[in-house]
Amino acid sequence: MKKLIAAAVATSVSAIALADVSITGNANYEYFAKEDTTGFKSNYGDTEINLSVKGKSGDTTVVADFEVTNHGSTASTTANSLDIENTYITTKIGDINVKAGNYSSGTTALGGEIDQGGRATDKVDLNTKVGNATIGYAVSSDSNAVYNTDGAAVYASMPIAGINFAVKEQSDSYTLMGASGEMGGVKFRVEQKDNDSSATGDVLFYALDAKFGDINLQYAAIDADVAGSGATSDPVTEGDSSIFAQEMATDADSKGKADVDGVWQIAASTVVDGTTITAKVGELTGAAGNQDAGFSRIEAKRALAGGTTLTVSYDDYETTSVATGATMTDTQLLEIDLSVKF
Repeated sequence: MKKLIAAAVATSVSAIALADVSITGNANYEYFAKEDTTGFKSNYGDTEINLSVKGKSGDTTVVADFEVTNHGSTASTTANSLDIENTYITTKIGDINVKAGNYSSGTTALGGEIDQGGRATDKVDLNTKVGNATIGYAVSSDSNAVYNTDGAAVYASMPIAGINFAVKEQSDSYTLMGASGEMGGVKFRVEQKDNDSSATGDVLFYALDAKFGDINLQYAAIDADVAGSGATSDPVTEGDSSIFAQEMATDADSKGKADVDGVWQIAASTVVDGTTITAKVGELTGAAGNQDAGFSRIEAKRALAGGTTLTVSYDDYETTSVATGATMTDTQLLEIDLSVKF
């Protein structure tokens, strides 16, 4: 009997190996304590588990990402959900790389700090190498897609003397240009989006990073010609920045802000006895007739035993869309985050 069981287990393991299927993920629990100058107070927690299932056969990979959440916006209300997020296939057809399905692009992609890389049910990306250059074509015909990065677009990128230059063009919509690299020990990333519609205006994003001893310094900013009004066609739609402590997103997203036309931030970080300490201070610039809204964040991040990471942050920020001369509302937010990858 033991031999039969061992044989069955060996067969199962062999089948899994041949199928080349992997499951990875991460999970985190967040606790929030919020208070503002109007007297409002709230305490709540969020739990999120992400699973990524990948199957591979030759040059073809199939990906399905799942998100299980339990969000509490106040101490008495919660929202449980199971969301099927990215579902896509990557493969090769000759020298052409193909990515097709439902997926989002990250904030490090060209224009990623300006446009939200929205998911759509029928996105297709085709690209290939021509010498050192990468050229591609991306399209989404999903009628429900509202993000500026959707629709048919052509793009190209190429490194020149250690600097990567990139351009993306969507006919009758926008031209996006960017450059990133390092010069004289200073890392930089600059991107300019020229919108064809004057009602949307142009947007400039840039970030400069330098290291002085054990301290990393960064200056980053976004400057938009037009202030947001809460519409999906607003100039800045990215609401989950990987850089800024306060979102500038001016669209109708839950993190969106109207009457804002820019943001700047100075950040400094260092490691003290295994703990990464990061401080950020900046300002959301209000459009004409509105006050600027200052913000700051202090964060400590440390790896713990058992593969978990503890992050504690404290934010202090002013409310946007406050008319000149009116009273500002100031909010303090304490966040404790316990996360693990597997």
